[in-house]
Amino acid sequence: MERKAWDRLVSTAGLVVAIVLISMGAMAIYGGNFGRNNVRERLTPEQVFFAPYDAMSPQEQSTLGRFAGQQVTDGTQAEAFARYIAGHLKEVNDGKTYAETSAAARAEGIPADQAAALQAKADTLFKGETLRSIMLNAYGWWTVATIALWAGVVMAIAGIVLLILAILGFRHARRLDAEVVLDQMQPVPVNI
Repeated sequence: MERKAWDRLVSTAGLVVAIVLISMGAMAIYGGNFGRNNVRERLTPEQVFFAPYDAMSPQEQSTLGRFAGQQVTDGTQAEAFARYIAGHLKEVNDGKTYAETSAAARAEGIPADQAAALQAKADTLFKGETLRSIMLNAYGWWTVATIALWAGVVMAIAGIVLLILAILGFRHARRLDAEVVLDQMQPVPVNI
């Protein structure tokens, strides 16, 4: 295969791949932005705030202090708030979960006052674990959207680079055509 045909073939393939990468990159960027905006639009109206720094325990201050007093509006904050909730849920019934506490409240032979106290703890744990799950779900979608966003940026940049290379390849093939024409126009030396 001659050089100009090879340049055209490779450049055409590069052009197709560049268009696909740029298109997929644009879609991933759109999807990433959509996901991140969606999480933000769902969290912001809920008006969830971290406790002020002074109201946090020393352990909370060391692990979550940078979020003190902030409103939960993104996935990173939602994950941190889920950890904040988890710390408080451990104090409700000596670290037992909703399922464990609810089962204990329904156990046969338990006095009514003890069952009622356990059921109140189970209700608190249920609400806390549900809120924690919602926050972790927001964090998960935020993470997926962020990955999609940056993957889209990388694909778009790779597509643009490949597009430039494809254009240079077509230009090189055209230059080879011009060189062939010039070579054909050169006078042929005649030996007398």
